[in-house]
Amino acid sequence: MTGRPDTDTATAAPHRTARLTGAVCAATVLALAAAGCSSSASDSTSSSASASSSSSTTAAAAGSSATGSAGSCGTVPTEPFKDATGLVRALGAKYEAAYSGYSGTVQKSKWAGWKPTKKSGFTIGISESQLSNPYQTLINTSLQKYLKADGYKVIDLVSTNEVTNQIAQFNQLITDKVDLIVYQPLASGFESVVDKAAAAGIPSISMLNNVVDANTVNVVPNSFAAGEAQAAAVAKALSGKGSILGVHGIKGVPIDTDTFTGAKAALALCPDIKLDDSIYTDFSPTTAQTNVQHYLAANPTKTIGGVLEGGPMTTGVISAFQKSSQTVPTIADNGLTVGGVAYWNAHQSSYQGVGLFNPGDGLAKAVARVAHHMLAGSDVKVSDIVIDPPLVTNSNLASFYKSGFAVGNAATVTEGDVNQSFATSSYIDGFFNSTN
Repeated sequence: MTGRPDTDTATAAPHRTARLTGAVCAATVLALAAAGCSSSASDSTSSSASASSSSSTTAAAAGSSATGSAGSCGTVPTEPFKDATGLVRALGAKYEAAYSGYSGTVQKSKWAGWKPTKKSGFTIGISESQLSNPYQTLINTSLQKYLKADGYKVIDLVSTNEVTNQIAQFNQLITDKVDLIVYQPLASGFESVVDKAAAAGIPSISMLNNVVDANTVNVVPNSFAAGEAQAAAVAKALSGKGSILGVHGIKGVPIDTDTFTGAKAALALCPDIKLDDSIYTDFSPTTAQTNVQHYLAANPTKTIGGVLEGGPMTTGVISAFQKSSQTVPTIADNGLTVGGVAYWNAHQSSYQGVGLFNPGDGLAKAVARVAHHMLAGSDVKVSDIVIDPPLVTNSNLASFYKSGFAVGNAATVTEGDVNQSFATSSYIDGFFNSTN
């Protein structure tokens, strides 16, 4: 796993400081969650994009640098990314903006030009990591629903939080001769089975975390940019001074690693802010509550001004501060939880919040659409389909709040809850040469 991509093989995205002005309610925060290990590109170019979608969390201002742009505390530096032969640049400005700081390497997909040998009767295998929290469960149930609605037979396998177990399941799906595999890799190490599947004529789609291998198609949010911009927003709320607590999920999982690598890149501009990211939680809100509460008890004189997370654990963090009789600090609600939004809505006069809408059902819908295009014979243009989720601030919080949301509900806000889109069909369609 890597942090910042090498600048000598990178493409710079648009400058992202323009909308990060004022308080957190005006902060611009980029995408949540996912990237993986990166490798060097065989060829690359440097370019800039002049605009981005108004609903995106990226900035609308132009400007670029192959080495990134310096800024002050609370701003989001421009970050380069690896774009082999300018593939993302060719997609257009709104796509290029979403890749800022992406730690993977965008390559030409091995499935470009691929056509399945049949027209119908497809079986799709799913290999997802442990359903240890509501977000994981939502991805699983939603993915099955969308795939079955497209007429596919589904074989659903759920692993433990162990890479060896998941790789064994991946191998089982190859043995079962499924037509396509959708998987959620916990860490690196999937290249060999991805290549084995490709040799058998089976394409694969990695969701949430990416694998740097042209034989797979990654459908992921950009967690490096998410961490960077969430940290900038929290730093802005703290006026550049204070202590931030970092709450990890699982050590070594790309979505967590890249989120905090991005966060530390932003906080490098903030010499008067100290980050302690020593807490790990297995992405469990319950474990987050216990471990944060223990931390607060062990550091009774320390004032925590903000919290950064590797995933949607906000309800547990809120509860830990409340049970410790401490003021709930600004929490970057990484994934946007029902309970976090409910607390935020009820305390708008005294609480500064920020969040990213990264719904499990929205990710599942995007993955299902990619699978549909591939099995329909559309030509996928790139190895990495990166999504830029909507930012939630005080200014648009009402759009992400639903009557009946309750503080303490650890579920994540879904597209179905609030009628908000995570990735539009037209955005996903842009990654294909045709849309069948």
